[in-house]
Amino acid sequence: MLELFNIHTYYGEIEALKGINLKVEEGEIVTLIGANGAGKTTLLKTISGLLTHTSGEIRFLDEKISGLKAHQITKYGIVQVPEGRKIFPLLTVKENLEIGAYRKKNGVKENLEKVYQLFPVLKEREKQLGATLSGGEQQMLAIGRGLMAEPKILMLDEPSMGLAPILVEKIFQIIKEINQQGTTILLVEQNAYQALNIAARGYVLETGKIVLSDTAKNLLNNEAVKKAYLGK
Repeated sequence: MLELFNIHTYYGEIEALKGINLKVEEGEIVTLIGANGAGKTTLLKTISGLLTHTSGEIRFLDEKISGLKAHQITKYGIVQVPEGRKIFPLLTVKENLEIGAYRKKNGVKENLEKVYQLFPVLKEREKQLGATLSGGEQQMLAIGRGLMAEPKILMLDEPSMGLAPILVEKIFQIIKEINQQGTTILLVEQNAYQALNIAARGYVLETGKIVLSDTAKNLLNNEAVKKAYLGK
């Protein structure tokens, strides 16, 4: 579904991505793990057109999307849920969700109902301002807003960040459910153990390079990964 070939991305004179090769098959959950500053968020922003890569090629469903602007890339069904949630605090829950469907002319009501089925608490809070929600509810709102666009691939950036352990479990269960309903997922996550437990495959990023890629099961059992990312 998604392929990256030798991608290089710079922040000014600093090379943030150094020859990234990566693929995501339709229906998969693929996770990117790595320390802060490894280039995970930069990689998602490069795919979604928020950052421009200086060389290499990105293809989606075998069509070249390199060089397109972010608003053009969303038309392909590539949707990013950003780190830090980035909801609109002074809009209601329902208004936040409707913004996610700004490109759609039909089916908005049906999509709202699907999101409310996945996140019943958002239905209960649909008239509340985004700022009044808890951290976990805001994360659910951010994911729900992404789903309103009917993504073919949903890119999630640190969805468990700052959440209590019980909410982390819930968020990962929901991600798995979204995938089972047919949405391909590219997941950036510092909680490597949880991410690898729901993923099919994983990539390990260090200082802008992919240093390891394998099935999630093999990465969970890899001694170097255990030591560096799993606290074992």
